[in-house]
Amino acid sequence: PFEEKSERSKKMVEFYQGFLMAADSVKKEGKSMDIYAYNSGTTEAEIIELLQKPELATLNIIFGPVDEQQLPAIVNFCKTNNIKLVLPFSNEQTLTGNPHVYMASPNYAIGTIEAAALVTKAYGDKNFIILKSNNENNKGKLFTQTMSDMLGQQGNSVRILNIEGDDNAYESAMSQHKENVIIPDNTSIKTLNILISKLDEFRQEHPSYNITLLGYPEWQTYTNTLLNSFFSFNTYIYSSFYYNALAPSTKAFEQTFTRNFTKAMTVSYPRHAMMGFDLGYYLMHELQGDEPAFVNQYTPYQNMYRFVQDTDDSGFYNRFIQLIHFKTTKQ
Repeated sequence: PFEEKSERSKKMVEFYQGFLMAADSVKKEGKSMDIYAYNSGTTEAEIIELLQKPELATLNIIFGPVDEQQLPAIVNFCKTNNIKLVLPFSNEQTLTGNPHVYMASPNYAIGTIEAAALVTKAYGDKNFIILKSNNENNKGKLFTQTMSDMLGQQGNSVRILNIEGDDNAYESAMSQHKENVIIPDNTSIKTLNILISKLDEFRQEHPSYNITLLGYPEWQTYTNTLLNSFFSFNTYIYSSFYYNALAPSTKAFEQTFTRNFTKAMTVSYPRHAMMGFDLGYYLMHELQGDEPAFVNQYTPYQNMYRFVQDTDDSGFYNRFIQLIHFKTTKQ
């Protein structure tokens, strides 16, 4: 939806600008392509009208649209014409029976399962503590329940701690002999601020306890105010993307973007221009048959992709999840 007067339209434009930077990089590698750009509108009628353009039936791949009500028409169009369809932002579309569809943003439930599996496989021998805030949200509830189930299958118990508990309650939940990993049952900064305050007080009284925080992709948006606390509590954040403002590659990308488009990237998580670059660069190589060697050597600016097809007749989900680690050494 390029022509809307809205914040999301600005993000879509930046996604496309990042995509054009990827195309420029691929072109410099000696590859060629034709790119068509259209305003998709917002309604089913608008997307059906757009799909009447004759050149669309000849394409190899289509990115978008954004609006859920437009997806059935374009999914059927791509299926009929054997065109790959990439959904950069939608993550709830049913992919069964649609092997041509690539869902770039990890599905909510799938991302949670991948994150919990990653944590329990790599760090299972810890004292895991679920923090009850009396204000759980769907993402926090799903993640803490999935963690509890997976740890239980490994024979590891999970302790429960209420955020309003006193010093004795916090000490009872902690272990002196294992690293204590605390997972809040919601993603909010309000809960996180209360927890950090409580943990600061607890650590003053009990400096020998080893405490780690484990949390959500949304926590990346809190780094401006909580970065030192993240370092202090050895924090891990699971996410499908990571914007590293201090990385030389990030600074170089931002400079190139500003030079190309005479403005700085919009501050958002994720940065949509970087997302457009990483997704475009990855899939333009995949179209050329470069994927196996390419995946092993490509370092994205922000978004890594690992597309997995569950069955032969299903589409491809991005199952890439990573743990972002804020070490106590401030690295």
